[in-house]
Amino acid sequence: MPTEIKKKIELEVVHVLFLDIVGYSKRLTNEQQTLIDQLNQVVRSSEEFQSAEAAGRLIKIPTGDGMALVFYKSPAQPVECALEISRALKTYPELRVRMGVHSGPVSAVTDLNDRTNAAGIGINIAQRVMDCGDAGHILLSKRVAEDLEQYGPWQPQLHDLGEVEVKHGVRVHVFNLYNQELGNPEVPEKLRQAKGHTAQAIAGRGEELWVAVLPFKSSGDAEMESFANGLGEDITTGLSRFRYLSVVASASASRLKGETGDEHALGAKLGARYVLEGSIRKGGSGIRVSAQLVDTQTGAQLWAETYNRDLQATSIFAAQDDVAARIVATVADSYGVLVHSMRAATGRKDDADLTPVEWQFQYFAYREQITPSAHEILKSRLKRAAERDDRQSDLWACLAQIYVDEYAFGFQGDATSLDRALAAARRAVELDRANQFALVALAQVHFFRQDLAAFRPAVERAMALNPLNTDALGILGLQIVHTGEFERGTAIVRRAMELNANHAGWMHFAPLWDHFHKGEYEQALECANRVDVPGLFWPFLVMASACGHLGRRAEAAAAVRDLLALDPEFAAHARSYVGTWHFASGLMDPILEGLRKAGLSIPENRSADPPR
Repeated sequence: MPTEIKKKIELEVVHVLFLDIVGYSKRLTNEQQTLIDQLNQVVRSSEEFQSAEAAGRLIKIPTGDGMALVFYKSPAQPVECALEISRALKTYPELRVRMGVHSGPVSAVTDLNDRTNAAGIGINIAQRVMDCGDAGHILLSKRVAEDLEQYGPWQPQLHDLGEVEVKHGVRVHVFNLYNQELGNPEVPEKLRQAKGHTAQAIAGRGEELWVAVLPFKSSGDAEMESFANGLGEDITTGLSRFRYLSVVASASASRLKGETGDEHALGAKLGARYVLEGSIRKGGSGIRVSAQLVDTQTGAQLWAETYNRDLQATSIFAAQDDVAARIVATVADSYGVLVHSMRAATGRKDDADLTPVEWQFQYFAYREQITPSAHEILKSRLKRAAERDDRQSDLWACLAQIYVDEYAFGFQGDATSLDRALAAARRAVELDRANQFALVALAQVHFFRQDLAAFRPAVERAMALNPLNTDALGILGLQIVHTGEFERGTAIVRRAMELNANHAGWMHFAPLWDHFHKGEYEQALECANRVDVPGLFWPFLVMASACGHLGRRAEAAAAVRDLLALDPEFAAHARSYVGTWHFASGLMDPILEGLRKAGLSIPENRSADPPR
C-alpha cells in the first residue's frame, strides 16, 4: 500500500461498509465459494466501488463470509455503494446479504503477509451495526445517519430503529436505510427481540404503559392468515414510530397466536397495559377488518372500528397498508383515546416526578384548550423543569412549542419570544436529531421568523420521520398553506384528516384558506364552522371577513361582535395579527378588506401596529 494512504489511515476518520452473506456457514464448501464469487462480482459492479478504487482511495478487507470496504471521501460513498449492491443483488436471489455502515477512526496494521491493512474501532462498529440486521438490511450508525440527514434526498430513506445492545455490552444506535425499491423495511429480528425483552422487564417494574398488538384472528384461509400476520406487524411498526408510546415487539406478541384468554391475561403475559386486537373475515372479494383497543386494567374498550375493503378494487397489499395506516394514525394521535387514557393513568404527579413523555402529555392537554392562562401556567412549569434537567429533548421541544404559541397567539409575548423558541428547539434537536416533536417545533420557529429557506427542509425531515403522525402532518401542512402552497399543504392536511377520522378541528383551517384564496367564501364559512378552538379569535375573524365579502351584513356584524368580545382592541392591531400567519400566503389584504366590509375600522398603514 502506498505510504501516503497508510498515513491517511492513521490520521483520518474513514467511512466503512461492512457486508456478509447470511447463512454462509450452513452452506457446503463448494456452495460457499460460489456465493463468495458472486458477491465479489456484485460488489465490483458498483460504480462507487470502481470510482474509489480507480482513485486509489479504497481499502478492501476480505472477512471470509463477506468484506469490509473502507472509503475516504464522505459517508455517502459507502451508502451509495450499498444501494448499488442492493440493486445488483436482485438478480441473485440465492445471495442473501446484509450491510452496515459507520464512520470512525482506523489505524494501519501489517498482516502476516507483510501487507499494510486497516483495523480499528471504525471497522468494528460497522460490523456490529451490520450484525443487527437480517438479509436485505442496510443499517447505518447514528453518526452516519446524522451526517446524511443534512441532505434532503436522504431524509425520507432514513428510519430510526433506536439503540440495541451488541457484543460485550456495547450499545449502538441504528438506522434502517430503505426506499420503495431497495433495502429491507422490516424491523430486524434482533431489535424486535431486544425490544420485547425490554418491554417485559420494564413493564414488570410498572414504569411504563406498554402497548401490544395481539395476533389478528383470521378465517383460516392461507391468504387471510398472511394478511393478518402482515397487518399486525405493520401496526406494531407504525405505533413504534411514536416516541411517547412503548410498544411490545411483533416477535414477542406473535408467540401468543392461538392462545385463549381475556385481554387482561394476554396483556399480562406481554407486560402490556393496553392491547390492540382484531379479526379479519372474508366474503367473496370483500374483506372486513375489525379492530379494538382495550385497557387491560379496567377492561374498558377505548376505541373500535371496522374497515371494509374490496380486493377486486385494490390489491391485498394496498388494503393491508391502508388499514394499518388508518388504525395507527387513529390510535396513536396525540388527541386520541390512548393518550388520554395514558395521561389519566399517570395520576397526579409532582412536576419533579414527571417523565419526558408525561411532559408531552401535559403539552397535549394544554393544546386542547389553548387559553392565555393555561399557556402561562404551563410555560412556568416547563421553565422550572428545564432548570432541573436540561438533557431531555422532549422537554425542550415542549418549551419551544410554548414560546412559539406565545408569539403566534399573542400570549403576552415580546420581541424575544421567537429567539427563546429557536434556542429551545435547537437544544431539543441537538439532544435527539430523530425527535419528530422537536423538528416540528423547529420548523414552526423558522416559519414565524419568516425564514422559509430553513423552514422547508425542517418540514420535510419532520414529516419523513413519521408519516402516520396526523397531528404533525396537520401542523406542518397548515404551515405550508400559510406559505402560499395551498394545493400541497391542503393535500397533506386532508391526508391527515382521512387517516384519522377523529382529527383535531383546527385542521379545517387548511381547506378553509384554500377556499378563501379562490374567493370561495361560502365554502370557507363551512370550514370555519367545523373549527373547534375555544377562546381563539380566528374562527370569528374568518366568519366576519367571509361574510363581509359576501355582503351578508347581519352575519358579519354578529361575527365582529364575537371577535371584539374576545379582544376589544382587535381592530387596532388586526394587521399585525393577520400578518403573523399570512406574511407569505397572499391573503393578508383580502382578509383585512373583508373585515373592513364587515364594519371593522382597520388602519390602512402598518404604523398603527403595536411592536411584537
